[in-house]
Amino acid sequence: MNEDALIASRRGFLRSVAATGGILLLPSCTKDSVSVPVGEEPTTPDRPVLPDGLNPNNFILHGRSPLALEVRRSDVGSGVVTPVSRFFVRNNLPMPSQEIISRADAWELEVDGVAKPGSISLPELRGLGLETEGAVIQCSGNGRAFFEHGPSGSEWGTGAAGCALWTGVRVRTLLDHLGGAVASAKFLTSTGGEVLPKEMDRNEIVVERSVPIRKALDDALLAWEMNGAPIPLTHGGPLRLIVPGYYGCNNIKYVRRIACTAQESPAKIHQTGYRFRPIGEHGSPKYPSMWRMPVKSWVNGPGADDTAVLAGEVTFYGVALSGERGVRSVHVSLDEGKHWERAELEGPDLGPNAWRVFSYTTTLPPGSQTIVSRATDNKGATQPRDREENERGYGHNGWLDAALTVNLVAVLPEQAATVADSSIASTDQAAPPKEVALSEAGQAGKQVFSQEAQPPCGICHTMADAGTNGAVGPNLDDLKPDAATVEAAVTTGVGAMPAYGTTLTSEQINELATYVVEATK
Repeated sequence: MNEDALIASRRGFLRSVAATGGILLLPSCTKDSVSVPVGEEPTTPDRPVLPDGLNPNNFILHGRSPLALEVRRSDVGSGVVTPVSRFFVRNNLPMPSQEIISRADAWELEVDGVAKPGSISLPELRGLGLETEGAVIQCSGNGRAFFEHGPSGSEWGTGAAGCALWTGVRVRTLLDHLGGAVASAKFLTSTGGEVLPKEMDRNEIVVERSVPIRKALDDALLAWEMNGAPIPLTHGGPLRLIVPGYYGCNNIKYVRRIACTAQESPAKIHQTGYRFRPIGEHGSPKYPSMWRMPVKSWVNGPGADDTAVLAGEVTFYGVALSGERGVRSVHVSLDEGKHWERAELEGPDLGPNAWRVFSYTTTLPPGSQTIVSRATDNKGATQPRDREENERGYGHNGWLDAALTVNLVAVLPEQAATVADSSIASTDQAAPPKEVALSEAGQAGKQVFSQEAQPPCGICHTMADAGTNGAVGPNLDDLKPDAATVEAAVTTGVGAMPAYGTTLTSEQINELATYVVEATK
């Protein structure tokens, strides 16, 4: 169940799956890597094992199934390229088996809407060409945590973005190899290779997005390497579509099919998900799709995550981006925008779709200091002060909310041992059955949960009392949503979760909410 996840917002339910309008859900190698086999149980409750050996200390966990990991602001680093060990993770559905990585050469891509449609293997793709593109992947909901109306989805701060070098073959090269796109093509529609629950309508849950065909022909890449190594499962390997300059939802992971189409995808994630719409409005094709990323910047450190900074001369660093345009300049302010000073752009320029690292050096006394940044792109667009309010908390590029406040001290405190955020510990497995005392309404609600709701709630959700271990939704035993949250989500639907308000009575919905609350308290 979910549009950005069945995770939810500051209030509840939808708090584990997450992000950029979407669907279901409810987003190298250094000392940061923890070499532990995927699936091995954590040795301590506050240090769960994450896929691909990722170190939980570097991330804020917003959802386990689907996986949504935000990079801690203090762990982003000051390099132009983000290592895999510190690259955010956002999935709209549970990941496929690790076997697709170990058998990467068996991966095949279906291509339609061309003169010679058919399938092509990954080894054959490698033989068509080789190009590398520096590009930022950013969740549409990056910055959602700053919106006050509590939009559903992962509550990303600034850490749902990263810049990598993607290597593969241009989409144009592949299409030319197959005789070119059909004359009627207006879009490139791409489909992910996640396993879909048979009980649900394909278009309700499939990860499938369309982008303008001109954009695909000019820029898109079918990538099999990330930062010079095979793309890991968490980031869409063995093959991922990269649409440089566009939000992450368009960069389809585990891409199984691309098609040159006259119409946009009928999938819910495209038709109603990832649409920039007014607060209170339902997603609709009449609203803009989350495509190009606007100009944006923020300061990452030093001093993020309550880390003390030594007073005196301090060099701050951050990142700036603007999809398809690149960054012309960055200015910083120490007084919330009353006065601005130019920052220095650092490191190599990896192109208009990568981000630029910037730095600013100043001398500061002990005490609290807030710093903000404002970028201008190569077409003259300047980052605004404030966010633009919208239903899902998408596209936040205001500079004020992203301010970094640091604590400057005369003497640095002794380094404390790093302890993983205990909130990251969770499990994807159904808890063992437990004795639950249900009221009469709760017992009726259990029937609704298991039988009367179609599709049954247990297809998506894990809940011990119901004996379910859902394939695509969050664990309700962990979320413990309140009745109002359950009723709202069930009535109107969230992402891939259908709107049961048209198939269940208000009494059934109330009973269902009562059951979920009583069974998970």
